[in-house]
Amino acid sequence: MGAPVRDRNLGEVAEPMPRIGVGFGRGGSHTLAMAEPPPDLNVDLPGCAAAHQRLLAFLDAALAARSLDTTKASRLPGWSVGHVITHLARNADALRQMSEAAEAGEKLLMYPTADYRSADIEAGSLRPGEVLVEDLRRAATSLEWTWQRMSEAGWTGYGLARFGRVSAQEFPWRRWREVEVHHADLGLAGFGPEQWSMAYIASDLPRYLANWQADGNELPGVVAAAVPWRQLAWLFGRDPGPDLPPAPSL
Repeated sequence: MGAPVRDRNLGEVAEPMPRIGVGFGRGGSHTLAMAEPPPDLNVDLPGCAAAHQRLLAFLDAALAARSLDTTKASRLPGWSVGHVITHLARNADALRQMSEAAEAGEKLLMYPTADYRSADIEAGSLRPGEVLVEDLRRAATSLEWTWQRMSEAGWTGYGLARFGRVSAQEFPWRRWREVEVHHADLGLAGFGPEQWSMAYIASDLPRYLANWQADGNELPGVVAAAVPWRQLAWLFGRDPGPDLPPAPSL
């Protein structure tokens, strides 16, 4: 399974277990760095939709092969495969609700409380695999449907995450990151960071790296010389292999 994933709360609400969110922020209550590339809905919306389809096709194939054990430990400390799938579904629901609020000219907190979020994921993780996958499919489809119908005014709105305001235009790339990274976090055979899409890596590596370097950090030479997916895996603390140095704590 590889080395345990390091603390990587990237902006969702705090959890009572090692913090593992990847979609919102970048390591505590940081706002976006000025050097960070701006969102591009023409790239981020289809990229996120493609990531949804790839994840769902992967899970459907595992169900068909009777190989989806949702009680198996994932690559995330304290979470099973069922926890990760449930988290991805609830994250989609939260983003849909934030998007609907932005369309209405309102702002909504992503999750009511940290305890609410954790309890919801814990309870949902115990459901059968077929139910988990259909829940994720419904949540992802509803989110994409909401985004397809948002107006220009809606995209100028924002929501509230643990660390502060988040522009509605950031929702798609943050969700795209969430889906790609947690797909690998499932720890199931056939998909790891090396399978992240080239489009995702090309979009998110410059963003994450610019944000990280804005704090005065630089990639070690051996990391800078690595292929892009390994650079991004290193930055996220997803074990990219024994030949790279430990990633710094963020």
